Amino acid sequence: MINFDQHKQMTLQTSPEEDFNQEYDQPTETNMYQSLNYLKSHQPLNLQGFMVNQHSKLFDLKKKYLKNQENTQRQSISFHNKMHNNKSPIKSQKPNRQCSPKQENNQVMQKKKTMPVSKNIGSNLRNILKSNYQQQGSYGENPENAIIRKEYSQLVEIPMENQGIESYCFIKTLGIGATAEVKMARHRELDIEVAIKIYDRKKMNNMHIKNLEREVDILNQIKHPNIINLYHTYENDKQIFLIMEYSAPINLETFMKGRPFKRLNEDEAKILFRQIADAVSYMHQLNISHRDLKFENLLIDYNTRKVKIIDFGYSIKIDGKQVCSCGTPQYMAPELVKKSTYDESVDVWACGVILYKILTGVFPFRGNSEKDLYRKICLGKLEYPSFVSNSSRQLVSSMLRVEPNERISMQDVLLSQWLN
Repeated sequence: MINFDQHKQMTLQTSPEEDFNQEYDQPTETNMYQSLNYLKSHQPLNLQGFMVNQHSKLFDLKKKYLKNQENTQRQSISFHNKMHNNKSPIKSQKPNRQCSPKQENNQVMQKKKTMPVSKNIGSNLRNILKSNYQQQGSYGENPENAIIRKEYSQLVEIPMENQGIESYCFIKTLGIGATAEVKMARHRELDIEVAIKIYDRKKMNNMHIKNLEREVDILNQIKHPNIINLYHTYENDKQIFLIMEYSAPINLETFMKGRPFKRLNEDEAKILFRQIADAVSYMHQLNISHRDLKFENLLIDYNTRKVKIIDFGYSIKIDGKQVCSCGTPQYMAPELVKKSTYDESVDVWACGVILYKILTGVFPFRGNSEKDLYRKICLGKLEYPSFVSNSSRQLVSSMLRVEPNERISMQDVLLSQWLN
């Protein structure tokens, strides 16, 4: 039996460092005998007085000591696993046990062996992310922002004598395309900020000139709160300048990358998509098709959530069926992929892709190659995550119909149950 009185007396006489060394250093038989305190008398040890049979007794004590140590390790590992399952252990419940580096390594190895491994860790993680996302509060609407989004942008009347390009101070480059680049600039005298689209004549052929003339003509016809305004044009021997309204510094693609899971909850998605649908419906009433609606061509103000459609380089006045195929592959309708005739319903398809991506964070049709992508677009098979509501599924499905005649119009989109 262990004599607790003697053990208590010994621990009071020694320092913590000595206790640590006595318990965890490689012990000699004498040290082990003292630390476990199996002596029946209070007399100090004398190695010369030991008999041969006492060596066997010490050997048995050593075995008991090692067994005691193993039990202690098992208890600490089981306690750790229990606390790990509780996810957030209370600090006061953690045992303050000191371990040597060797014992810590052994414990880490045993923990790795005993920790359960889930085969479906990917799906479990996705379920956790979904539940966390669903618990997030909806986007709080500011009534003042709703008024701002409905207001028309103020047209800036710049006098003819101040319309020269030398009247502007260039600040930074906003974007670069095949034949043009867009820069932010400020008028030196009027102190207004504008976006200037600069075309290089050397990079343009007759078709580019014709498309530019069509773009300017269409922008002059359009006036809508969610469509960019064209102020005036200027040209010289080397370049052509379109001086346009400066709206927001980021597009919808950049905005979505900063959102959780690259998607929006449905309350905030309605705020953005209602503006897009209203602007596209307005264009279709004027028989104008944008033909390149995508995240990159939608500017958004971070504070007011006001959306502006830009880049009318591919826009066209619809007069009967069109044949020329254009656009971005992920947003292209099946009739554009097949290079058959089409009308303004290709914009409806692109808006369906935009809404699907806003709600889910991914494209509705994805392929390993462009050929595989086009094949899936023509099949038109849709799959929805569980967190997408039924009303939004119905709206997206009605916009992404493979047959153009079965596709919903933008006027009907505005009257849909999901937006109202």
